[in-house]
Amino acid sequence: MKTIKWVFACLAFLPLASYAQVSDAVRALKVLPAPKEVRMGEGRIVIKPSTTILIGNSEDRTAAETLQKEIHDRTGMKLSIELATAAPKTIGHISLGRLTDRGLRAYLESQGVNTDDLGTRDLGKQAYVIRVTDSGVLVAGRTAQGLFYGVQTLRQLLRPEGPGEKTLAVPALVIPKLVIPKLVIRDWPSMEWRGVSDDISRGPIPTLDYLKMQIRTLAEYKINLVGFNMEHVFDFQTQPLVVPKASAPKEAGPKEAAALTSAEIKELVDYAAKYYITLLPEQQAFGHLHQFLKYEIYSDLAETPHGHVLTPTNPKTYDFIRQVYGEVVPLFPGPFFHIGADETFELGLGQTKALAAQEGLGRVYLEHLQKVFEIMRPYHKQLMFWGDIAVKYPELLTILPKDMIAVPWDYDPKPSYENIITPYTNAGLRVVVAPGAGNWGAIWPNLDGAFVNIRNFIRDGQKHQALGALNTTWNDDGESLVDMTWPALVFGAAASWQPGESSIDDFKNSYDWAFYRNNDDDSTFARVIENLDRAHTLLASVKVGGASHELFWSDPFSEAGANTAAKALPVTHDLRIAAERAAESLMHNRAKARLHAETLDDMLLAAWHLDTLGLKIQFTSEISRFYWDAYQNQTDKTRVESDLGEIVDINGRLQSLRDAITELRRLYAEAWARENHAYWLDNVLVRYDNLASEVQGKIVVVQQAQSQYWTTKTLPAPEQLGFFLK
Repeated sequence: MKTIKWVFACLAFLPLASYAQVSDAVRALKVLPAPKEVRMGEGRIVIKPSTTILIGNSEDRTAAETLQKEIHDRTGMKLSIELATAAPKTIGHISLGRLTDRGLRAYLESQGVNTDDLGTRDLGKQAYVIRVTDSGVLVAGRTAQGLFYGVQTLRQLLRPEGPGEKTLAVPALVIPKLVIPKLVIRDWPSMEWRGVSDDISRGPIPTLDYLKMQIRTLAEYKINLVGFNMEHVFDFQTQPLVVPKASAPKEAGPKEAAALTSAEIKELVDYAAKYYITLLPEQQAFGHLHQFLKYEIYSDLAETPHGHVLTPTNPKTYDFIRQVYGEVVPLFPGPFFHIGADETFELGLGQTKALAAQEGLGRVYLEHLQKVFEIMRPYHKQLMFWGDIAVKYPELLTILPKDMIAVPWDYDPKPSYENIITPYTNAGLRVVVAPGAGNWGAIWPNLDGAFVNIRNFIRDGQKHQALGALNTTWNDDGESLVDMTWPALVFGAAASWQPGESSIDDFKNSYDWAFYRNNDDDSTFARVIENLDRAHTLLASVKVGGASHELFWSDPFSEAGANTAAKALPVTHDLRIAAERAAESLMHNRAKARLHAETLDDMLLAAWHLDTLGLKIQFTSEISRFYWDAYQNQTDKTRVESDLGEIVDINGRLQSLRDAITELRRLYAEAWARENHAYWLDNVLVRYDNLASEVQGKIVVVQQAQSQYWTTKTLPAPEQLGFFLK
């Protein structure tokens, strides 16, 4: 520790700043999450090849390595990491220390940096201080976790400056210059647990490599809880029927497993711990179990035949839960376990009908949760459960053990969510609030709605002392891709670290720098996101909902599809312009993303997907118009042939629509492979195939109508061909 103390002693005093000044300083730094207190000095220091990262504890090597990699990726310099054993002979190093060092604390106090009020007892464990002066950089945390978070902030403080410097060894080589402003930061979280829940049970099952990338990226923004909604995607030894099947072996290669194995989970748990992330398993114990209950062998456990909900009336239900939990729970050493229990809509409609009539549906529901709690008691876990059902029975919530944690969820943008939080807090239960990323069923997440939902829900959670937040992604139709959700996930991370109501505008202004390391004065990627978001706003303005997968897959040649296209047509020009501007910007500006550039591929996919949606709506209308014109002017041969040629020809509307769909299919398959196992992909690709086949079938039908016209000078009625728009 000598080294670190010596460097501390060289740090000069920085004057205190008022809180008003701090707010402006925080905004100018564009750091996510925004630190609570920033005190700016004058000038900056330069990172040089000779700069060393000094650590006082080997446990802090992961934090040091994230900083080392950041600098290397941006400059080519690989700074050495050294365990502090002796005083350095030079100044200007980056020192990583602990606030448990009395000498360090005393020195900081002498320089006007208070280390005693860094959050409450629990929140203070994750607190940190950063101090930058001519003498060097100090990052100190009360714990290794707090130090790690300080380093993640420091990474964002590294700014490029000027054209770079030439090296003496290789004069032609220019090393980009990174500088850090002189400042003091004191920071700690506003919520102890800041989480993300990813649905891996309804289609996409991420690869182990992708899950590790998620963990690393979420940790950058101080997320410390990551949940997986698993249902059937674990390699159950006691329930082999439900396990997703492995893909066929590739040439000269092994089969690719789809379900998470116990070995993979153990590896992931250890990996996450390096980044101070606790894994939260969600294994349903009530509803959302159709992947089990569709099998006949489980028929006596189902509330309704082949349904989704376990029946509480059969004792074998609890034997089943014991078996499933006996395999899963021991793999996750964290303090929490999520038992699900949401959307149990079938309860009381089948085997439990008589019991529900006698005791009341609420009591039946809550007593089941109590029984699951007793099953889980030997594992010493704190049980979470989704709060959408229990909240309907506030007068009965005292049935639940006080150790259980309610997770109220609501994904619509609302001014307040207190009505679904306070029933639990009034009953003495702890809560974790769960907003959503707005990605399910959508070509691109509805971020305008998601940002409001996340901001207000987390604000209200903090107001009522929520234990934390669990920002959720879902895969209701099995198509969503995680790399499209990063803006919502990072905003959730920021809002749950920052106090009170977070600013959406400040977040957007910071996102380019904080996530992509795009230059301070450039908002290229924020504008791309705004262009993609416009699709939802435009389609909602004509009462078509939003840019949904359902709208994309709808049959354009049905009467209902034609009517929907007619409603959407007035906004499709603007929709396509926005999507194409987003695509063009991504293709021109990819090099501006100096971090997380791989996520741009999914943004580009979304742009093409939205553009193809707009093209489909426009071409459906134009094809119908051309055919009706031909049909109403059959005596004019030239006009008829011209109209039909606009529909089917080398560059006919139908051919262009088919080509766009098949190209989109290729791009989607590539995007899927970047994140997920092959399992389930065919269930999405068949939708592209079906839509392309519908269009190809229409090409054939119109060509037959052409042949009929050449022979008889008559055309079939438009409705016969599926052209309903006059």
